[in-house]
Amino acid sequence: MPSRKAPRRFRAGALDRRAAASAFALAAVVLATVTMLAPGTTVRRGSSARPVRDLAAARGVVALMRAGERGSWAAVFDFTRTLADGRVLHESMREARNPVMHVLLSGSSMTVERGPRRYECNLVQGRSACTQVGGGAVLAPSDVLRVAAATGAYDITRLPDGFFAGERARCFRVLETGRGFLLDLGSESDLCLADDGVPLSRRLVRGTGAVDERVARAVDRRVTTRTIEALVAGFERTGFDSSAPKSPR
Repeated sequence: MPSRKAPRRFRAGALDRRAAASAFALAAVVLATVTMLAPGTTVRRGSSARPVRDLAAARGVVALMRAGERGSWAAVFDFTRTLADGRVLHESMREARNPVMHVLLSGSSMTVERGPRRYECNLVQGRSACTQVGGGAVLAPSDVLRVAAATGAYDITRLPDGFFAGERARCFRVLETGRGFLLDLGSESDLCLADDGVPLSRRLVRGTGAVDERVARAVDRRVTTRTIEALVAGFERTGFDSSAPKSPR
């Protein structure tokens, strides 16, 4: 069970837990049109580079993300948030998924997805308090990015390959163009994925100037539904109740 200090330390780095979750944790929204910036909103760009449209890069990153969303894997990440004032917050994250379940654990928080059901859980005084949220199918992160690029709100370019957790990764930059803005894509995102789509690194520059980074330090592809269920149960074995069973169905 996390120490007393763990929830406080993580809270500042997990105000938008979904942004760090999943294969890049993009917002689960259908983009018929891209959400435009409100008048007077200022977005701090993480790069002075001029957006460049690279259709091959866009197709490549979407295809890799889809593969990762359909795969079976588990990974441990080092997560860092650097605030605009220079303060740095750290946390360890664990994520696991297969075609049946998807789980993200970050300090005192956990998200569980099984089919259309999603649970948000937090440790409160040593016990887990869980709430079922949402309902119905949601757009996959890969489709969110595909539509965001197709509408011209974000351009995607290739970056040099990276090397994380002992694996080579193909890397991409997703850059806001000024024609629309999504909080979970920020003004700039650098994404690195293994050949089978497992997310190995992500750097996200937020509109506030904060920078989120997650880097894989271990990846396991021998993952079954039972493995993921055990991860859920281990979050706090005595804390689950009828509102969120140990194996959400």
